[in-house]
Amino acid sequence: MICRTSRIGVLGLAVSAMLVAGSTAQAGLLSANSGGAMPGFTGTQLFDVNFSGFTVSANVDFAVFAPGAFGVAFPGEDTSGGTDYVYAYQIHNLDSDVTKLTVGLDGDEALGTIGFIGDAGLLDPSTDLYVGVPPTSSAWDFNPRLVINQSSAVLFFTSKGAPELHSATVSAGWFNSHDLPSPLPEPASLTLLALGAGVMCLGKRRRS
Repeated sequence: MICRTSRIGVLGLAVSAMLVAGSTAQAGLLSANSGGAMPGFTGTQLFDVNFSGFTVSANVDFAVFAPGAFGVAFPGEDTSGGTDYVYAYQIHNLDSDVTKLTVGLDGDEALGTIGFIGDAGLLDPSTDLYVGVPPTSSAWDFNPRLVINQSSAVLFFTSKGAPELHSATVSAGWFNSHDLPSPLPEPASLTLLALGAGVMCLGKRRRS
């Protein structure tokens, strides 16, 4: 297995008969190694919609690994050295041409590295990066696109933050969104959010 944590990923391998066979064998790379993931934060989410002739149809396997657990599931691939939670995803394209996966962020999650774990028959993203300052999402782009019945590399990022659920989007000409695991903001940010909510409630009471 090859781990990439740079901002620019390696272009996907050309699809051939042998590669398709390899893709079938490796399609469940994340799910096959998610036994040590956190209960309640592992599974598969279907992204499926048809809009004006544009189709999104893909399964996304997801798994969150507590600090130290990712290195057990994927030896040598934990870029945090076992200190961070690892958020991992793998796309299995069913009936569309997938171009991107984005996972939402709140803007203060003590983020670490972002990258992917490639293997034979899996398509590596062409870019892997945090979007925005502060980041509002983690994103993996595919150029070439994921074609029907093709699976992506295992996509991941690390964070000190424990998991919650946040909106994520699969794009393929059109887009479809569902919740996937993402880190909670740092405690200081949660306090600010709570204070903001309190101020809004107080303002509503005064107006009523």
